[in-house]
Amino acid sequence: MEIKEVIIPAEKERIKDFLLGCGLKYERNIDTTLYIEEGGEIAATISASRRIIKCLAIAPKFRSENLAVVLVGEMIKRFHANGIYGYQVFTKPEYKEIFVSLGFTPLVETDAVAALEGGDENIQTHVKKLKVQIKFNLGLDEDKSNYDVASVVINGNPFTNGHLRLVEKAAMEHKSVLVFIVEEDDSYFTFKERYALAYLALQPYSNVLVLPSSRYIISKYTFPGYFLKTVDETTAEYAKYDAMLFEKYFLEGLGICKRYVGNETADYMQLYNDILKSVLKDKLEIVERFKEDGEVISASKVRQLVKEGKIDEAVKFLPQGIAAIFKGIVLSKQ
Repeated sequence: MEIKEVIIPAEKERIKDFLLGCGLKYERNIDTTLYIEEGGEIAATISASRRIIKCLAIAPKFRSENLAVVLVGEMIKRFHANGIYGYQVFTKPEYKEIFVSLGFTPLVETDAVAALEGGDENIQTHVKKLKVQIKFNLGLDEDKSNYDVASVVINGNPFTNGHLRLVEKAAMEHKSVLVFIVEEDDSYFTFKERYALAYLALQPYSNVLVLPSSRYIISKYTFPGYFLKTVDETTAEYAKYDAMLFEKYFLEGLGICKRYVGNETADYMQLYNDILKSVLKDKLEIVERFKEDGEVISASKVRQLVKEGKIDEAVKFLPQGIAAIFKGIVLSKQ
């Protein structure tokens, strides 16, 4: 059997039909799709987006032929050829053992999704590096009795006075705060721009450490909806996955005592906060959104003002220390 790569639209349509027959969906954010054909029919397929393996499916009559091992092995070879040595897979819980047998390590598992990772890079190594950074930058030792660290995870698109006040609240109530900036580049402001704005705004606070979120915190790009039935179900399972991963490896692994989030108005974000609360319980504090002149401070409001060309008006919602660099970034995009 020969492994083929999907190149032309007609091949992609065949894969879509094959996956539908297996009760799966072909996702839009896929970079590579491989398949094995036997006697003119598709026997098996696998896809990847960035470093995430997904859409693995084997036709029932070929499931005794070890095609999953063949396809996963080929995809890993392609990862290595592109300089990717750490990778993840999202699959149904009943298929988890297939990937364990291929050397993958389970991360977390919800009722509907099992997440595993393989390769040289892993979450334990990442957490160990974070511990070194925390000790070096904040002078904290997790083994000491005065260890008291809170966390905030923000996209910061861009960083506003609302974000600043949320971090300030956490910093007043704890010895130190870790601020994770979502690393995924799916925003008006790039990750580098968002990180720079947050870093500069928070530089005066000696007990605050700004960090990239890594691929382990809030990476909507990676999470699959291909075997979940609805958008609501996908959102709920994603939130469970994210909350469980944060609890197991960041709260427990870094000794974080509390995570702070702002309350939300969008339905899907309210759902996200509700599920975070159900998992993290008293280790999550939902804070009322901050207002300025009676108006809620939101990054979406700032982006709207930018879109309308009202840059000086947008700046009033930002920390003063980043106004100049914010204007520079916005002007460079026009």
